[in-house]
Amino acid sequence: MRTTLYKAISVALVAFVAIMASVTAAHGADSKTTARACWDAGIEAYSNKDYAAAVEAFENIVALDYASAEVYYNLANAYFRLGQQRTNGARNYSNGELGQAVLNYERALKLDPTMENARYNLDIAKELTNDTEAVPEGFITRVWRTLAGGLTTNAWATISLVMLFMTVVLALVYLLHSSLALRKVAFSLAVVSLLVFILSTALSLTQLSAVTDDSRAVIVVNDTTPVHASPDSGSKIIRQPSQGVTVVVERVEDDWTEVRFADGEEGWVRTSSVEVI
Repeated sequence: MRTTLYKAISVALVAFVAIMASVTAAHGADSKTTARACWDAGIEAYSNKDYAAAVEAFENIVALDYASAEVYYNLANAYFRLGQQRTNGARNYSNGELGQAVLNYERALKLDPTMENARYNLDIAKELTNDTEAVPEGFITRVWRTLAGGLTTNAWATISLVMLFMTVVLALVYLLHSSLALRKVAFSLAVVSLLVFILSTALSLTQLSAVTDDSRAVIVVNDTTPVHASPDSGSKIIRQPSQGVTVVVERVEDDWTEVRFADGEEGWVRTSSVEVI
């Protein structure tokens, strides 16, 4: 009798799991269909210069958890154009569109650092912020960032592994082969492949750090936000950056977030004023 009971329970559990799996699959299929419809609607709205509708459509895709580099890129473009469109005698980007544009360009590049259009548009958007105290990017830093962004993390890692394998093979040839001429060639090539291995590994780690970094954030207020010396609205205001300025989050305490600017200055802003990339 116990055996029969165990079998009944097992059958019931299997049936329950099957039902839950089918419900999850159906929900996933519905979500994917909805996301595709939102994508089509967003592209059409953007083409018709209905940027508000485009923003809503792409935001819906993000809310459905189907965000991608392309989605963030198009969302950023829609926000940027929406801010330009909403003049009506007022200052451009008065509803925080510039901050949202910078935020979503950054998110697109975080997922796909090789997206040159996103990087180009991000640079244009950043020129419209008031981050005049930021430290200018040095030539070497800019070249290194550009080089690292030429390939994805996985691509650099693959090159690194290939170069490591070649270095080992060439080292074995150098150590074991009897021909002096071949040993000289193997040694030279081993040195070159070792240097490429070190370079590609460093570039891979640079890309990985950029992708996994959760400390960078963007100020997304409507105009400017006061930066206080301490987490208290009555404390001294030390800075008033505009929307779109990128900061590093140091710590969060309730409604206040301590941030660090590119020039090293630190201060406190309302947590609602920033969004993590």
